[in-house]
Amino acid sequence: MYSRFKALQEFGETELKQLQNSKVAVIGLGATGSAIAEHLARHGVDLVLFDRDYLEENDVYSSNIYTPEECEKSLPKAVAAENYLEKFTEVESFNESLNPETVEKLEDVDLMVDGTDNMETRFLLNEFSKKTDTPWIYTSAIAEKGYSMFLDSKCFNCVFEQVSPGALDTCESAGILRETSTTAASISAEKAVKYLTDKPPKETLDTTDGQSFEIESHGCEVCEYKNFDTLNSKKKVSSVCGENKFQIEKDFGEEAYESVKEAGNIIAENEYLVRAKLDRREIVFFHSGRAIVEAEDRGHAESIISETIGV
Repeated sequence: MYSRFKALQEFGETELKQLQNSKVAVIGLGATGSAIAEHLARHGVDLVLFDRDYLEENDVYSSNIYTPEECEKSLPKAVAAENYLEKFTEVESFNESLNPETVEKLEDVDLMVDGTDNMETRFLLNEFSKKTDTPWIYTSAIAEKGYSMFLDSKCFNCVFEQVSPGALDTCESAGILRETSTTAASISAEKAVKYLTDKPPKETLDTTDGQSFEIESHGCEVCEYKNFDTLNSKKKVSSVCGENKFQIEKDFGEEAYESVKEAGNIIAENEYLVRAKLDRREIVFFHSGRAIVEAEDRGHAESIISETIGV
């Protein structure tokens, strides 16, 4: 199975064993994250997967690992990804947000790889990286532009601390060319393979069109003063990929599922969630205790939940 890998000049049986004795976390399983996870799984790297979202029709275009049937059923991305990738390696998946309360599940990984469309989560990863000395790889792909950066000694916050998480384009607002996301994912996956086999990549910001930029860490609240504000945050409402989707984390109980089924038109229902259309807006309740709502802003999302289920 690995004969082509072992035939490479810089790799062999020793490097293969290093990969197969490694564990990598992939956070976000959309267009980039699912491709990164597949690359690493086929190398035999054990995976820890995090994704809070569910499959929709557009995911058939974006990813190679999801089927139209899974998207029609609105399976959680983490569940569908594990079902596919466990053919190649050991996989532990979490159908939930990576947040200050769940990030401890990454404590035993060798490397973290970003597959999100979410600056809030990237700031969290960066702080966890600095706190635990676990390197990570930033990955981004929007429209026809893709980026990748390995971060170990350098600090993501130093570069992006002035960026408001809601100010950037997303895959929903700007679109994404699947070839661009796949290329960005391949660059990040190659960096992961090199790091795990003692060939650490340069800490440069690399693009899918072949450019490479030196990024300097100037010393900031995170890397110099160890102020981990995101890790210590208690925020329970956060944006999801898309301009008007917000997640609310709360244990709503079975009454919530019955309320939304009575009030809305059911799009999909499975053992993980109930997805419905309510007054032209989509609302999803997860049995694990959270909701994703189409809304104008965070306050509006909370208001919709309150009106729907009376809390």
